Amino acid sequence: MKSFQHCTIVLFLLFLTSCASTKVMRLKPVEQESIFDGGKQIVKQERDDIKIVASYDGQYQKYMIFDVEVFNNTSQPLTVSPKDFLFTPLDENKQTLQSLDGKYVYSYEGVEPQEQMNLIRREIAFQESKIKRARVVNTVLFVGGIAALIASSGRYTESAWKTARVAETVVQVAQVKRIIDHENFYSRMNKLEHDGKMWQQENFRTTTLLPGTSIRGGVFLEANSHAKFVQLSYQGTTNPINFLFEQWFEVRR
Repeated sequence: MKSFQHCTIVLFLLFLTSCASTKVMRLKPVEQESIFDGGKQIVKQERDDIKIVASYDGQYQKYMIFDVEVFNNTSQPLTVSPKDFLFTPLDENKQTLQSLDGKYVYSYEGVEPQEQMNLIRREIAFQESKIKRARVVNTVLFVGGIAALIASSGRYTESAWKTARVAETVVQVAQVKRIIDHENFYSRMNKLEHDGKMWQQENFRTTTLLPGTSIRGGVFLEANSHAKFVQLSYQGTTNPINFLFEQWFEVRR
């Protein structure tokens, strides 16, 4: 009977897992001609001999990613940066989203991969120093608890008994704390290592393009889930090059 109940619970949990759904952010270009290539809806514009080709490429953590290629068709070198791109979330009336108090409007500039890698390196150094400090604290607690246990052993007074109980608790706390500290450390370091590799492989970073050359890669901009439309804007020309996208969420099981 217990075996049957266990199997029923397992099957029920599997059923709940299979029914779980996720929301996927979707974007499609509007108010401009687009073509499909490799499953992506691509838009392009050219101004001041600078051509931008862009498509929505998905989401990573809190960022939306645009696959962007910038062509320098001018006769002069052109410095291009992810920060040349501005993302503006819009409401259903295509007006810029504002904070609840109306004091500021939302806009986000592209993320420079090198800056993210520098932040990750600093965070790795901080986590390493943090675990070193934790090891010292855990060692002090453990050694102090063991010393108190040894000092109270063989004594049968009420004071010695209380001291032994406290010392035993201190030793247990030190052991548990050590396990938790190391689990948190390795979990955090694994995430930092993964993020570091991701930013390292992104080739769209501040670059000087020679005439007739281009750069292509992922431009990361912070997403805003409240937007109904979004505007991707390249600010590296006299007049910005704007692309308008409709935003919605698709439920997937």
